[in-house]
Amino acid sequence: MEDYVNALSAMSVSISEEGLLDAADGVGRADSSMSAPPPVPRKAARNKQANFSAYEDNILCKAWLEISCDAAINTGQRRESFWLRVVNRYKSCCSARKYPERSQKSIMSRWDFIKTEVSKFSGYMADVMRSNRSGMSDADKSVTAAANFAGGGRTQFHPCALLADLEG
Repeated sequence: MEDYVNALSAMSVSISEEGLLDAADGVGRADSSMSAPPPVPRKAARNKQANFSAYEDNILCKAWLEISCDAAINTGQRRESFWLRVVNRYKSCCSARKYPERSQKSIMSRWDFIKTEVSKFSGYMADVMRSNRSGMSDADKSVTAAANFAGGGRTQFHPCALLADLEG
């Protein structure tokens, strides 16, 4: 300890041995002169909305089809304006039935999910069509594809009901 004090004295730092001992005693104790760090602000808790219903999925698909197949605008619309039109159409249909208010981000996320699930179903349907079993009607093929799709067991999405409603 004396060597350390001598080294400090040689560097023209004035500190006494008693001061060092006092400082060492205070290590690990809370110092009343120091204030605690400010608490980290928490984000406001979000209320999770209910999942999309089959009706809302149906309305979203119809809105997407109507806007994407609009012959007057065709493919000349930007992504932002396209989704704004889809969201507005969706909200106008759902507002009459008291469904939860959905944000554009929520609707776009749901569309991505639907698109993925429809793509998977389409793959199952293509497999059934390729197998071309004799004696199977188109309805039987759809039922077989739906059964294969549901065999994964990881989704609540039912594309056959949606497709039947969209065709009708």
